[in-house]
Amino acid sequence: MKRRTMGMRDVAMIVWKDCVQAKPGEKALIVCDPSGERLEIGEALKEACPCKCGLLRMKPTGLPGREPPSEVADAMLGYDIVIAPTEHSITHTRAVDRVLKRGGRAATMPGITREIFLRAIPVDYARMAEVSARLAGKLRDGRMLRVTTAAGTDITMEMAEGRRVNSCDGIIRRGIVKNLPDGEVAIAPKEGGSNGVVVFDLSSLERVLERPFRVFVKDGFAVRCENRELWDILSGVENGANLAELGIGTNPKARITGNILEDEKVTGTAHIAFGTSAALGGLVQTDVHLDSVFDKPTIDVDGRVIIKDGKFLF
Repeated sequence: MKRRTMGMRDVAMIVWKDCVQAKPGEKALIVCDPSGERLEIGEALKEACPCKCGLLRMKPTGLPGREPPSEVADAMLGYDIVIAPTEHSITHTRAVDRVLKRGGRAATMPGITREIFLRAIPVDYARMAEVSARLAGKLRDGRMLRVTTAAGTDITMEMAEGRRVNSCDGIIRRGIVKNLPDGEVAIAPKEGGSNGVVVFDLSSLERVLERPFRVFVKDGFAVRCENRELWDILSGVENGANLAELGIGTNPKARITGNILEDEKVTGTAHIAFGTSAALGGLVQTDVHLDSVFDKPTIDVDGRVIIKDGKFLF
């Protein structure tokens, strides 16, 4: 028997039921682009919402991690759930952090397309949560991580004692923000504790890379970058060169498309972000958070290999 193809409303219902687990007495707000695919997604979400729901159109902010306009940030505070299919990420912003501190929860969808919405959100969330939790457990008590690849990555990252490991499994509870589609385990390394070189060979700046490039890291900051466009952004923002995140993909349906929202979730890949780390438990809050993705990492925790060439060893 042929399986029925899921439509926009079907996937929107998964978001409400499985991901944010909305309840009838709650209030939800959709913050989306003023036109295009992300407005279409926002409208599908509003139509499928099981509780009171508003929709607010927002002009793109221009840069991932840049604060939304004050009137949007203030409007978000009146809701239990905020879902944001927007061109640029508002995940790592003070505006979202204020929602979380008031007991709200948020699902951000920066750069999402109709194709990604339909492909990478309908997953087995229980299974993805299990894999993500096991991986997070391997990282939680680590003191020093080393990441290498055949392409030339070789970087060490010191873990901050007591800092959380973020298991991003698409299940969003009170006080939490996660991307949708989800599927990664992410940490904010100790400030000043990362050294080495990372070779990005899959995607960066919302496109598939034609050739790899290297970023050199010293004492927790990028000090040289072979991608001039990325370097101009990072170096142009205070603390923009801070090594903010190491993330490892766990979504079995995600594919490399040049869209970082999806690319960073692909199983068998890892990504490093520079800029804001606060939303992940770090200490740096700035106006940018930019991820770039690389393939087939080998990761060891205190000398014990937990991932070999992109394959989980557990």
